[in-house]
Amino acid sequence: MDTASHIYDIIIVGAGPAGLAVAARLHERTPSALFTDSEHQRYHWMKASSSSLRTSRPARSTRRASTRQDRLLRGDSSIDAGGLDIAVLDAHGDKWMSAWDEKFEQLKISHLRSPMFFHPDPRDRDGLLGFVYQEGREKELREIPGVVGKGLSKYQRKKSIKSGRYPQETSYLDERNRPDYYRPSQSVFQAYCQDIVKRYNLSNLVQKSDVTSISHDSFSGIFTLQTSTGVKRARIVILAVGAALPPTLPPDCPFCGLEKAGSVTHAFRKRPSSPTLNTLPPHVLRKIQAGRPTNVVVVGGGLTSAQVTATLLHQGVSKVHQLVRGPLKVRHFDLDLPWVGKYRNFHLASFWGADSDHERADMIREARGGGSITPEYKKILHELVKSRRLELREYTTITRATWDEAAMCWEIGTEPQLEMPPIDHVVYATGVVADFETVPAVQPLLEQYGIETVGGMPCLTDDLMWNDEVPLFVTGRLAGLRLGPAAGNLEGARQGAERIAWKVGELLKKWDGVDQNLEDGYGREEEEEVDSRRLGLGLENQFGVLGLSEVEC
Repeated sequence: MDTASHIYDIIIVGAGPAGLAVAARLHERTPSALFTDSEHQRYHWMKASSSSLRTSRPARSTRRASTRQDRLLRGDSSIDAGGLDIAVLDAHGDKWMSAWDEKFEQLKISHLRSPMFFHPDPRDRDGLLGFVYQEGREKELREIPGVVGKGLSKYQRKKSIKSGRYPQETSYLDERNRPDYYRPSQSVFQAYCQDIVKRYNLSNLVQKSDVTSISHDSFSGIFTLQTSTGVKRARIVILAVGAALPPTLPPDCPFCGLEKAGSVTHAFRKRPSSPTLNTLPPHVLRKIQAGRPTNVVVVGGGLTSAQVTATLLHQGVSKVHQLVRGPLKVRHFDLDLPWVGKYRNFHLASFWGADSDHERADMIREARGGGSITPEYKKILHELVKSRRLELREYTTITRATWDEAAMCWEIGTEPQLEMPPIDHVVYATGVVADFETVPAVQPLLEQYGIETVGGMPCLTDDLMWNDEVPLFVTGRLAGLRLGPAAGNLEGARQGAERIAWKVGELLKKWDGVDQNLEDGYGREEEEEVDSRRLGLGLENQFGVLGLSEVEC
């Protein structure tokens, strides 16, 4: 196949959680956004009954438990990826979640920060929790303490007080929500993502390819992508790439311009001599191996900075000096709890009802509130401080830096002034600033069509599209002005995928020849009265399938 002339229906740029959420949603027959759990059960029961000619009634459904796990989680093995011609391009690797998995491995992160209902599966909100129970891996979950309990009954409160445990009056979540507020292990989450890939037959979609430029022909309606593996073309492009910018040092730091001369890096930047993240430079490794004292500075107050600190000490660094420009904030989630609690829809309604994108950008900044660490890592850092292997300095910034080439170390000055030893290496764990206008790949589109940005994020349509004439979609962190403060996390990935799938279905319905493509590609199974792929993309009425059955109910 001539890849330069071949035209894909859809190219997804990015094989992380947001890209996986989009690809899975485009293949989902009964997305949870359209179907309740009861409707899920009836649909899958009808399919099973039609094929086996059973006439028994389905069991009554509750919110969680009565649908058989193999039907709800594993899906239908007849689903294939042949309906639409889709490619997924990822600069990091040719597997789903490769950059995510590498980060967790390099920083030795055992558990996710997010609760159980944050995941990329479009079918079932409780899918991850169900997967854990089905696989018998409940012991790999960690409870998120202090966020559940406000809904305790009077009897439960009295019992807690009598036993010496006082209920958490500051929490926002009812006791019945407790199963949701556990954190999955990385191993469990990785297995669940692999299960999603297998269920929707997505494993062969990902290509290792770095996209450097995206342009659009307004006459033909075709996108042209310049990539590290050649030219690729598509009718629809979906950007699912986080901040879409390489990690760099803050522009106002005293190390800018000295990266080549001295030993300083960003936590997420790979060293040229190493294919992995967060590898110590050779001169530091030699000192560690020789048993000589080493000092490393970590700049940042977020969870990544705490993880980098713990990892460096695990690698043998004698002492880490962690500098935080403000107070060290402690939160369970990267958002304020109301945004992930039972009243989050109230806050989202306020967000969507804002008068302008500037107001929404202010709400995002307020909800996220800068970097923060979890109570778990606060305890870890305090233990390291007690052991004298960590110096943790709040309200401290670096004001000057001089590299001593002969000694291979930094002399740094701080505000307020601290007595700092010679520093062997400096790691910035300050995140990546989103700035859509500086993303290299979209420069041709910015020149041709232009788009307003606020707070570094593009002002997309409500369907997360560039505009009504340019079918380039953006999901993840850069879609924050439409998805809200959670856009950059796993919950935002699923919400973004839902909006994009609806609009993609609408576009496919409008374009010439798409009906035949859908008919040939998705295919109607002989025993079905409705094309469920069209149903999942919103091209047919979802209520129709629930009322159709040739078997006696």
